[in-house]
Amino acid sequence: MAFEHYVTAGGKRLRCGYTTGTCAALAAAGAVRLLLTGRPPDLVAIDTPKGWRVEVSLTQPQLGEDWAQCAVIKDGGDDIDATHGLPIVARVVRQDGDTITIRGGEGVGRVTRPGLDQPVGEWAINRVPRQMITQAVDRERKALGCTDGFLVTISVPGGEEAAQRTFNPHLGIEGGISILGTSGIVEPMSVQALVDTMALELRQAALGSDGRLVLVPGNYGLDFLAQHDLIPEGIPVV
Repeated sequence: MAFEHYVTAGGKRLRCGYTTGTCAALAAAGAVRLLLTGRPPDLVAIDTPKGWRVEVSLTQPQLGEDWAQCAVIKDGGDDIDATHGLPIVARVVRQDGDTITIRGGEGVGRVTRPGLDQPVGEWAINRVPRQMITQAVDRERKALGCTDGFLVTISVPGGEEAAQRTFNPHLGIEGGISILGTSGIVEPMSVQALVDTMALELRQAALGSDGRLVLVPGNYGLDFLAQHDLIPEGIPVV
């Protein structure tokens, strides 16, 4: 079903979508329900941090002896979104205790540089999506009278290829896409998202210097500095 929320940008009425973090939380909720009831739900819904409710149908339900998985197809709305149409898959496995553990799998990147939302070596599943996934799993298990712990693995078939069309290679996130979103909603043509990404790159570059940076207008600027031997020693160029 289409997500029927709209914004106006550049004089156009554009449909919003939902983030990879929202997809992961929805898929995890569906997988827990499938594991605990033996039946995949027709629909699953969550309330996003923005306050908008997202309700979707699930795909690819699979059930094993102590595990289950479901997928939600990423819907970027009318945004230019490299992850639009990708399946965001959540696999849940029972584990001892009552802890909900989250990890990444195929198509989800790992952090290799400091300055990002997650520490170096961790899966690129950001803080708010982790909270959303944990809350969705906890809500489902409580509703069904379960106190078990769960290991939740988020994977994205095709994510490694899609990541090459994102900022991830420049940010030091390797092996796949990031599971992102602070509001849970994708607003088309979000200038703020571009500004946030640029700010993140600047913070990362500043970590390796005394706070001084050289800003250039893309590859043309970098080539000009190189041709005229103007690249300063020890100062990052971004």
